[in-house]
Amino acid sequence: MEGKIIVTVFPQDKQQKLRPALVLRVFPKYGDVLICGITSQLHQYTEGFDLMLDKQDPEFDKTGLKHTGICRLSMLTMLSVSDINGAIGEVGADTHMGLLKTLAEYLIKIK
Repeated sequence: MEGKIIVTVFPQDKQQKLRPALVLRVFPKYGDVLICGITSQLHQYTEGFDLMLDKQDPEFDKTGLKHTGICRLSMLTMLSVSDINGAIGEVGADTHMGLLKTLAEYLIKIK
């Protein structure tokens, strides 16, 4: 499931609209998942932190996205697997690991 692009309702979304998200990690015991939201609001992109998936990307066709999307590492939430409404695509293993590395490095950064 890690690296899959899924559709779900984000808990903080008052519209209760299905939105795409990327599964970053599946946690032990209960199988809850850490996801990052994917948005088409390109002005929200943080260079060097987020991942832009656009039609020039060789992986874009595998994502299932219809338009350019930003995988926002600052838009994280945990979900139960039962909250996932299916998968539409995926990113490659290198892309997935790159996001995890970026997030891990940010989290352990000491100021």
